[in-house]
Amino acid sequence: MNVHSIARMSGGSAYLWMAARARNALRRVLVFGIVGGVVFIAALIAFVLVPRNASRKALAVAAQMEARTDSSPAVAARDRYLAELTAVDSALDTARRAANPVPAPVIDTFPPAVRAQRDSLGAELTTLNRLIDRAENAPLPTSYRALAASPEVAADPKVRVLLDSLAGIERDRNAFGAVGTVDPVYLALTSRANAIGRSIQAIADAKRGEIRGKLALIRPTPATVVKPTITVDTAKLLTQRATVQQNYNTAARQVDQISSKNTRIDRETARARELANVGAPPWAMLAAAVVLALAVGFAASFGTELKRPHIADPREAELVTGARVLTVIKPPEVVVERSRRQADVEAPPLIDVVSESYRTLYLHIASVEASVPIVTITGDDPGIVATVAANLAASAAYEARSTLLVDVDPTTCSVASVLRIRPDPGLSGIITGGATWPEAIVPTTIGRDRPLDVLPSGTRRSGLPESSVVEEVKKELTRMQRRYDFIIIAAPTSYVQRSVSSIIPAPDVILCARIAHTTVGGLKTAVDSLRGADMRIHGLVLWDAEMPQLETREEMLGSTRQSEAFHPELATAP
Repeated sequence: MNVHSIARMSGGSAYLWMAARARNALRRVLVFGIVGGVVFIAALIAFVLVPRNASRKALAVAAQMEARTDSSPAVAARDRYLAELTAVDSALDTARRAANPVPAPVIDTFPPAVRAQRDSLGAELTTLNRLIDRAENAPLPTSYRALAASPEVAADPKVRVLLDSLAGIERDRNAFGAVGTVDPVYLALTSRANAIGRSIQAIADAKRGEIRGKLALIRPTPATVVKPTITVDTAKLLTQRATVQQNYNTAARQVDQISSKNTRIDRETARARELANVGAPPWAMLAAAVVLALAVGFAASFGTELKRPHIADPREAELVTGARVLTVIKPPEVVVERSRRQADVEAPPLIDVVSESYRTLYLHIASVEASVPIVTITGDDPGIVATVAANLAASAAYEARSTLLVDVDPTTCSVASVLRIRPDPGLSGIITGGATWPEAIVPTTIGRDRPLDVLPSGTRRSGLPESSVVEEVKKELTRMQRRYDFIIIAAPTSYVQRSVSSIIPAPDVILCARIAHTTVGGLKTAVDSLRGADMRIHGLVLWDAEMPQLETREEMLGSTRQSEAFHPELATAP
């Protein structure tokens, strides 16, 4: 499963898958620790070096900065020239006003009766102007009648005759109704009405001219404007103003230059201050480095996990393999009572006969005992395979079942290391013909009185045995079913897959995997290869604890030689 598969998942499945990847990322201590440690150290170094570098830059910037220029003299000169310019402008305005005097206002010396007559004539003129403009803009009978109804026009006898004629024409025209607009008589009546209206308008124009003539006779005469003699020399003032204006412009430019220079110096000072202030308290730098290290370390671990996902929980293992998880091996609990007995103190530390996980696994095998007298424990981690197989055999022995534990891997001798027994001659001695079955089988005790027979792998590597030898060993293991209630074989996955050259006589296997360490693809490949080799997978055992610490093959050989040197009788003992 990769990142592209997440897009095809439902929301809940994608969330569970990502949560499993996050849990595995937290358990990848090696990647988390290495990346986080490197980032932590790099962050601390950066947090220490950056403020120092910033301080050096601040000093360099401060050394290159210019001194601020005092703009007070330039500002004072500019203000002085501005005041002189204002004074010259004031003198020029005074001279110009003297050269162009304001005309004296007209004094109205008419008596009140004449002023009243003038106001009345002005009101009549305003009314006539308004009515005449209306008649010009809207030449309709209503406009003409309103013009004729004004007191100034109505006093004329001709207007009354024209109004009567206009009323008669309107009556005759209204008799045509709505369809009269296309009749020649109707059009003639309309033209006649317009002519009468224009006549009324002409009488009104004449009346307006008469009123204007009367108003002209009673207007006051304006006073005579006498121009004074100019005694101020404006040319001199203009020359003085040009000189002052030039001085003012020069002073203003100087002030602007000083202001721009001081603004630039202020920006550089602020930048130097910011560079000098770069830094933080030691505890803040330490906290930031820790947070950054944790974030980057988790991101690296999570990215690695996304690239190569590992088994996170039993649900995922069952989903990938299609097989049931029989038990999950957790870290062993410390039982104080077991340390009181000498037999428990001297017992192998990896054997835990009170573990519920191994007891659950044994009960599953025991429930199908009739069809599974021989079961193979397999996996990619020899230490886990040997520990699970040895504890399964110990649980069977603890239940008073005669059990034989067989180890087929001479490269690690892991079962002998778990049970702390001698590895030789073992199965390799039987295959090479150097030992018989009674000589190779090592009896041991579980607890104080529970016997367990173990066939270790031996330390002599014999290569691929001949097919006749393999068949003979298979037959012997099959015959041993009459002597033992339970035969457990510990073998790596690569050995079980070689069904032709392996000594495993039965197809029943239990596959071991380690949570957060076994890849999803590796587990699926192992299951497919076992099923392709006609093996029957009864279930999975998931290891969720620290890796068992076993002696290496070289350490066991050294211990065996040392024991034989101190006890020569062990070298010849069966």
